[in-house]
Amino acid sequence: MKRIIFTLSLLYSCLIGYMQSLTIEQCYQLARKNYPLIQQYDLIEKSKTYNLSKAAKTYLPQVSLQARASWQSDITEFPDEFSNLLVKMGVEGIEFPSKDQYRIVLDLYQTLWDGGITSYQQKNIKTQSELEKQNIEVSLYSLYQQINELYFGILLIDEQLKLNELFIKELQRNHARIEQFINNGIANTSDLNKIKLEILLREQSISEIIYNRKAFRMMLSLLIGQEINEELEMQKPNKELVLPENNNRPEIKFYDIKIKQLDIQKKEILARSMPRLGLFTQGAYANPGLNMFKTGFTPYFLGGFSLSWNFTGLYSFRNETQNLSVAKSSIAVQQETFLFNLNKQLIKINADIEKFKALIAKDDEIISLREQIKTTSEVQVENGTLSINDYLQDIVLTDLAKQNKALHEMQMLLSIYQLKIEKGF
Repeated sequence: MKRIIFTLSLLYSCLIGYMQSLTIEQCYQLARKNYPLIQQYDLIEKSKTYNLSKAAKTYLPQVSLQARASWQSDITEFPDEFSNLLVKMGVEGIEFPSKDQYRIVLDLYQTLWDGGITSYQQKNIKTQSELEKQNIEVSLYSLYQQINELYFGILLIDEQLKLNELFIKELQRNHARIEQFINNGIANTSDLNKIKLEILLREQSISEIIYNRKAFRMMLSLLIGQEINEELEMQKPNKELVLPENNNRPEIKFYDIKIKQLDIQKKEILARSMPRLGLFTQGAYANPGLNMFKTGFTPYFLGGFSLSWNFTGLYSFRNETQNLSVAKSSIAVQQETFLFNLNKQLIKINADIEKFKALIAKDDEIISLREQIKTTSEVQVENGTLSINDYLQDIVLTDLAKQNKALHEMQMLLSIYQLKIEKGF
């Protein structure tokens, strides 16, 4: 099974290497697999298996072997009066054990009921394992946030590059037209230099953007454990994202498991105060044996039913359960505080999404008007009623409106996917 999983993972990695596009959901999955802490899952599972196996051994027969050699200062003997009476009755030759005694004992104990301790210990082990795994899920939350920032940062940079390239092409087209205007006496060399300067500034801006794009791709590659080359297309996510109705954040489940663990610990405390039932047997080879009047090494055997009840656990039962109740109340407060802050954050993100939607709607109107103004300016320049400088300003303002729309769209998408993360997968 391990070999099959390894092979499938290797094939998946190879397919990613040949992919021509990448989605943000794939980035989440790859980052999760690549995150070093995720390896802790297997270790937690192994530890749980070992601990459960250890706890289950409580109901296996408990075997112990003891060997003992002793010397004692006195032994049990009949009083003189009773010994004299036995002699008168003709009873003689009674032997008593010597002061040096020897014993080899094999004890066997089988638990029938331990008050429920083993059962609650196993439940506590499973709950602790769930808690540790959920803690890893909480740690992954910040990783998903980084994915969002880098992924949408790359998309914004790609959009800025496209707009800048279109802007330069438009400037280059106007550069050729102004050369004709110079020949016709409508424009001068200074106007041409302004176009050249604007082209150089945008080319410089593109160079800076390309370096930022490379840095963002390298950081995202590090997070997902896959190389993101320049040819790989980063797909633009869908604005109509289906969000979960309820909050599925890992922190919520973490608090629930913690409370569940405290309930189990409370029951375990009560179980420690319960009686223990079991069967026992003992085999021995001793001198003396069970018959103290028989000297020499003899084997013997005994067995039976045992009940033990340790009442000392009841002394601290109330204090321990009260401490657990305080801890449970503390966790409930933490959970409530987290939900309060989360709801506040969700309200803010939803408000941001609505804000960006409104801004994008206005962006479309602004771009439409800017395009109309630019077209009018272009005609006025050709007629000699508008300066090249004013026309160039209209071109720049039109491009700025498009850049603003691209920024608002990426900010809205980032907010939408941030809302997805805040609500949990």
